[in-house]
Amino acid sequence: MKIGELSRRSGLSAHTIRYYERIGLLPYADRDRSSQRDYDASILVWIEFLGKLKTTGMPIREMLRYAALRELGSETGAQRRALLERHREQVRARVDELNACLLVLDTKIDGYADSDKRIVIMTQSFSNAANSRLERGKRALAEIDGEAGHKVIAALADIAPDFADYVFEFSFGDIYSRPGLDLRAREVATIAALAAMGNAAPQLKVHIEAGLNVGLSRAEITEILMQMAVYAGFPAALNGLFAAKEVFAARDMAA
Repeated sequence: MKIGELSRRSGLSAHTIRYYERIGLLPYADRDRSSQRDYDASILVWIEFLGKLKTTGMPIREMLRYAALRELGSETGAQRRALLERHREQVRARVDELNACLLVLDTKIDGYADSDKRIVIMTQSFSNAANSRLERGKRALAEIDGEAGHKVIAALADIAPDFADYVFEFSFGDIYSRPGLDLRAREVATIAALAAMGNAAPQLKVHIEAGLNVGLSRAEITEILMQMAVYAGFPAALNGLFAAKEVFAARDMAA
């Protein structure tokens, strides 16, 4: 099989095939009497496998390492398996990350629906037993806290995974998903309560982020925290304002 046919059947350009051959990703082709490359059809299976590795994000250096081990024969089977197992774990982690991002996108898209319609949907969702508390909580957390909330839950995975489920089910699946208040009003209450407590700075920062996510402005959040001076004292208000300052600065830097 000449290089033109291999290019047509594999989807790789002739230039890419020559490049892969030159760096060692493809074995050197046999030559015919005219010194033209002549490939065996079995190389298509290898090229397809390389395509899967590339699609799943394996770096070229790891692909080259795998190809070199393959050339050494069956005695490198254990090493090749270990390399692929490591890559599989990386792929699974990436899939989980993409699924979490997809959940955020889904909830954001749903959020653009008419507010009255959203309340009806939330009410129906709350009374629908088929929609589990856990899934309802995950969706609410994704809409309210976004990435910051998922980081908190992920941090519990290796110490208290059941407690993470309790947070999803009770806090977000039961309370935050109730139809009586919209998410904006709930975050006003949460920010005020955490600031007044005075000992929950990490949670306060997460919910300041959440307030911004559901439509509170920076000025509104600042006013909420200033009002805590009346009911929780100046230290609580000051600490809350400094927490907000950190969140605002981090957002500005990310932007």
